[in-house]
Amino acid sequence: MRSSIQPEPRPVGVKVLGSATDTAEAEVYWGVSYCDAVRRAGQGETLRVIPGSIRICLWAPVVLGLKPADGRFEEGLTPRLAFPTAGLLLAPLEDFPGEPEGVIVRAEPERLRDMIRSAEATVSGGPSPLWEGHGGDLGCSALPIITSGQETARSRLIVAVNRGLAALAPSARWQALTRWLYSKKSPTIALELLISNLAADMSICRNSTAIPLLTGRVNISHFCTGGITWGLNHPEYLTSGWPWATFRALYPQMDGVGDG
Repeated sequence: MRSSIQPEPRPVGVKVLGSATDTAEAEVYWGVSYCDAVRRAGQGETLRVIPGSIRICLWAPVVLGLKPADGRFEEGLTPRLAFPTAGLLLAPLEDFPGEPEGVIVRAEPERLRDMIRSAEATVSGGPSPLWEGHGGDLGCSALPIITSGQETARSRLIVAVNRGLAALAPSARWQALTRWLYSKKSPTIALELLISNLAADMSICRNSTAIPLLTGRVNISHFCTGGITWGLNHPEYLTSGWPWATFRALYPQMDGVGDG
């Protein structure tokens, strides 16, 4: 039986913009992070994330192709969308203008496990719908946990760390501290190297957006620091990215979503 932690956020559609003026009627997101933009889209807003509009998080613009990689650390942020990317459109799936390229679903592990099983059942002898390039690295994918149904010491640690981050998230002082730290390159690199051993990394920008869009495969991830602190996601949930074709096969009633 599924527990009822809190209502699941609405699925968010995502599409790479062909130019900075595509869907110009949509509001430009100006804020702390891509995680925050996805949170707002899940609450009903239609937003464009464009170069320069993410003002604090240093790494999401690199991963999303909104900024060129600069230096060894940024070059190592892979997979990433090719630079230059004009922007990304985010909106609640049911209100998406036209069809998205991908869908971000944040939900309890049991719900995502059911979706994975359904996706695999729709493939008859074809290639797996799941991303296989993770190499067992829980920092970029929780698929090994979801498909096996077996937690590991590392996955339990990630959830424990995220519970602590969720407890801190309402604090104005914590929010101010994280914004200061993540706006500066050297402290952020040091934090990323530490956190990579304790939590997932770039959970929504890379794991749930770039990977599915680049590979055409489904990925599931624990939340990263930003996903909890700025995206305000529940630490017991996971985030996932679904290519539109795979998601639509599960929910054919979504054909023509938004209609323009």
